[in-house]
Amino acid sequence: MKRSTALLLLALGVLSCHSEEGTKAGEPRLDHYVESYDLPDLGFQPQLKVNYQYNSKDKLIGYVVSSYTPDTGNFQELRHIEVIYTGDAVSKILGYLPNEVNPYLEYIYEYRQDGRVLKIGETNSSTGISSVAEFQYDDANGSVKVAYAFSNGGSFEYEFQLMEGNIVTDKTTRGAQLCSEGSYTYDDHVNPFQTLGYTDYLLINLSKNNKLVENINYLSCAFPSLIPESYTYKYNGLGYPTLITTHYKPGADAITSQKEIFYR
Repeated sequence: MKRSTALLLLALGVLSCHSEEGTKAGEPRLDHYVESYDLPDLGFQPQLKVNYQYNSKDKLIGYVVSSYTPDTGNFQELRHIEVIYTGDAVSKILGYLPNEVNPYLEYIYEYRQDGRVLKIGETNSSTGISSVAEFQYDDANGSVKVAYAFSNGGSFEYEFQLMEGNIVTDKTTRGAQLCSEGSYTYDDHVNPFQTLGYTDYLLINLSKNNKLVENINYLSCAFPSLIPESYTYKYNGLGYPTLITTHYKPGADAITSQKEIFYR
């Protein structure tokens, strides 16, 4: 279980927010990626495939998440996501299970006058839990705090420090309890997920460059069994990564994973 999974255990859902950054005209767009894990005695085995969808103006309108079935060698859809805009800002994101016409997941966005996210509301019919995320910005210190409150009574706060467009430190707290704190370094290449034009709850899309090293101290609340510690990349001629390899701390069954990335 990754660090992001630890946050997911706290959140009990997925929350996304609009990003002012996105792909500019003429730049590559993510087409799809395949994530694989290096499993004992098996080598790298595919796990997930994510296909991105765009409108005629190359604006992201959704994506499909599929899981790999070893018996058939094919990918089968797990869920698909629809991204809805009001103007240039994400106003709603809907999640659907295969062959369903009604969404099981809905995110509603509210914004500040300066265009930054103020609040995100989540309704999840599969868990029966709704949630609200409220954003507070400390521009003087370059930090952002997001407070999450859940209908089951749970809550936590995630606070991060931005420097040159990247998250360099963060911490997760639950009331007076410090759950974790981390620090990160980056390369100078484009993070392809940031070019999607929105930032997901796990903040993969937020930082503009690619993470090289992360050092996280887990103290309480949630303890992932699979903890990333460093990343290596292969790049195309435009400087975009085509292969992202994640190296985890020793002790887990899967100590390496890869994302093979394709562009359109």
